[in-house]
Amino acid sequence: LTFMDLHRRMGHIAPEAARRLVLDGLVDGVELEDVGGVPTFCESCVFAKAKRKSVPKEREGQRKRTYGEEVYSDLW
Repeated sequence: LTFMDLHRRMGHIAPEAARRLVLDGLVDGVELEDVGGVPTFCESCVFAKAKRKSVPKEREGQRKRTYGEEVYSDLW
């Protein structure tokens, strides 16, 4: 297995923790292809840690006075 395969199969645990599990013999039947390097980038982990910008608590700009003056729509 590669580090990334092990990282994914173990539920995206820290790559260093996965490496230590294998090197310390705590995982049976797994041999890593590259014992020296530890991956530093996982797109799924980066996406999962992303945070949304908070909704402002106060209005930005003037409130619209007439119906239809401003329209919002979601585009898919």
